[in-house]
Amino acid sequence: MPGGIPGPLGAAAFVGIKFGGYLLAAAALKKLQPTITASVLKIAAVRTGLGVLIGPLFTIAAVWLGSLFAPNTSFYGVYAILFCVRILIWAMILFFFSKRADLPIPRLWLLALGGAIWSSLLDWPGYKLAIISPGGISIC
Repeated sequence: MPGGIPGPLGAAAFVGIKFGGYLLAAAALKKLQPTITASVLKIAAVRTGLGVLIGPLFTIAAVWLGSLFAPNTSFYGVYAILFCVRILIWAMILFFFSKRADLPIPRLWLLALGGAIWSSLLDWPGYKLAIISPGGISIC
């Protein structure tokens, strides 16, 4: 089955989808948790920046861990590892951008879970747009 690696335009499209989605997520978080004092733009920028900086490293690490512990690990196994990492990243975002005394730990983890689900849902349109963008490298 042929595949490909997105080019610069595809990568920008993916990041743009994620940033737009994180703007929506930050707006929802601020309504759900009034102790979050940072702006929607700041939360979205930090979350997108973390994804751009550490996303590729964690993806490679997840593939490596999957192959180390279960050589026949499927895409879903690797994605499960990445999903857990996303929960931790969202928890960190919530921890830093809220008044921690007013954010109970169970609520923090519930909101982080919601953020991880949203991040995962954003992958689909981001990936589809990145793949159809011009300038990619085909792998057959």
